Amino acid sequence: VGSAAYEAAVQASIAGEGVAADSAADPVLFTMANLEGDALGSFPEVREGLEIAIDQVNNEFGGIDGRPVELDVCVHGFDPNAAINCANEIAEAQPNLNINGVEFFTPALYPTFLGANVPTVQTVPIFVADFVQPEVISLYGGCPVAFPGGATYTMETLGLSKVAVLYATTPPGLECYADTQERFWQYLVDNEAAGAEFLGVPDNSGDPSDNDANVQQIADFFGDTPPEETGIFFGIAAADCNEILAAVDAAGVESTVIGSGSCIDDSVLANPAAVGAQFGQQAFIAERPDLYDDYSAWELTYREDLLDNSPIRSAPVSAFLRVGYGVGIAAWEIMSRMAANGEDIDDPAAMVAAWQALENQHQVGGPPVTCTDNTSEFAAVCKKTLTYTTWTGSEWELGALNGEYINVRDIQERVAAGNPRPEAEE
Repeated sequence: VGSAAYEAAVQASIAGEGVAADSAADPVLFTMANLEGDALGSFPEVREGLEIAIDQVNNEFGGIDGRPVELDVCVHGFDPNAAINCANEIAEAQPNLNINGVEFFTPALYPTFLGANVPTVQTVPIFVADFVQPEVISLYGGCPVAFPGGATYTMETLGLSKVAVLYATTPPGLECYADTQERFWQYLVDNEAAGAEFLGVPDNSGDPSDNDANVQQIADFFGDTPPEETGIFFGIAAADCNEILAAVDAAGVESTVIGSGSCIDDSVLANPAAVGAQFGQQAFIAERPDLYDDYSAWELTYREDLLDNSPIRSAPVSAFLRVGYGVGIAAWEIMSRMAANGEDIDDPAAMVAAWQALENQHQVGGPPVTCTDNTSEFAAVCKKTLTYTTWTGSEWELGALNGEYINVRDIQERVAAGNPRPEAEE
């Protein structure tokens, strides 16, 4: 739902028939709090992707119901007080839609947003608080898709008997590990993968001094198990993936390498140790439009050209940039559809209800998503599918799944029943 509108708007723009929003109309206000400019986390790409989408909506797509979109961004560093100040500013502004950027303090912000009836959607769900707020929808999967998918792929698809799971010791890394990695691998080991084992290996992000010790811990865990029966799952940031990949290679540890999407960037793919590694992909592969149907190939090619050449962009083209662009276009599609159906886009309750009711919603550059079948433990997360592809050193191949998607809804429900969150047991 929505792809026809996007294609029509893009084709009109290409033909020079794009329509600008009515500058005299009341604007539609979007807000965003985003972590930027800090050594502990900086994600300008998600903001720039959203800015590119809004520029396109305002100047080529006719705005939303003819109204221009304004964006008010509150940038802060790794400081909870600064994040809370941003939340208070957003609540005071009363936007039509608040879009969480990459935010490490959302558990402290949601009471402000929800208490002020600010309709809020997510870009990257990280914490349990991001997963469980049914009023705060995410079209993107983040940890709840990447890591249950990793557990399913390593033990059910590949049938590995020993999996070492690298995770970051940052606050987001620790919470994601406890909720979306450890519980899932433990469930499979205890209930479905007889004789299999897993080992969590904490990694200090940005600190290569622990790499050799981590690799030795992994080697000791594997022992004399045949390499084809072992796997190392990298659920960490790309820079850390790159360092540990090199350390694993230097130590001569042979194993299947599986990375989450967070592990993918140019430095990792340029590393000879990444050749043959398998990586999770929640969206379509931007570099391989030939793998998809004609419409999806056209859309991928168009989006990549737009992002590559946008004068707004200063950050590299990345998954975060694509997510920022994608959520902006989804908001345009959803709110335009609301207006066409006579719904009030200025009504916070109507806005929340519209996002919660999404069925087969188009996403630029990826499979559609549905929000009406979210699982009990991940009530906010609509995205449920991913695939794994293999990096050859020069291009992506479809790998063991041959392009098929894992739907993590199944394992989410099994784990909710068989290994629930501790608070769910009380």
